[in-house]
Amino acid sequence: MPLPAGGESAETGASSFSNQFEKEWRKVERTDLRIIKTKKTIREAFLRLREKNALEKMRVNKLCEMALVNKTTFYKHYQDIYALSGEIEDETIHAILDDFASINALFSDTDSFIRGLYGAFKSREGIIFTLFGGRMNVLVDKVERQLVRHYPALGASPEKEILLSFLIKGASSVFMEARFEENTMLTTLSTVARQIIRQMETRE
Repeated sequence: MPLPAGGESAETGASSFSNQFEKEWRKVERTDLRIIKTKKTIREAFLRLREKNALEKMRVNKLCEMALVNKTTFYKHYQDIYALSGEIEDETIHAILDDFASINALFSDTDSFIRGLYGAFKSREGIIFTLFGGRMNVLVDKVERQLVRHYPALGASPEKEILLSFLIKGASSVFMEARFEENTMLTTLSTVARQIIRQMETRE
């Protein structure tokens, strides 16, 4: 049956809609890609500045100058310098724990747990010292919180949580000092960790 003047078939209409959808999707893709590139540029500039400056001395205008973006663009993505730093810090913590293959071995193989934690720190050493230089306590606190969440049963016992906190903070602080011979450090920490684990087990 002939179409009314100005009409179109269902097939033509579907094709038209598909073309329109594809155009809109490409716009979204281009927008997303611009956002990704912009944030990448801002973050790279942040890390370059952070290598030479304490976090509290960093300024948005200097960061924008280095990243070749304006302040409006920066504030479209981040509330302030601390929000930007916090985002990168959290991603780094997650990356450290993703590298921590023996994270489940706290009780079954304490030596592997300690050496695995050290290896995970070591694999991100560069960005750790860039992000947390002068504020390693922030790194240690964030790692501790994530590990306490990983062992929720320990969080149900204040005594066990205190022991785990002592173990993680102590080991992490020693890792970051980097002034001990590696094998001696790891052997000593493993011995101490086993003693702490025994204390936890007596509280069953």
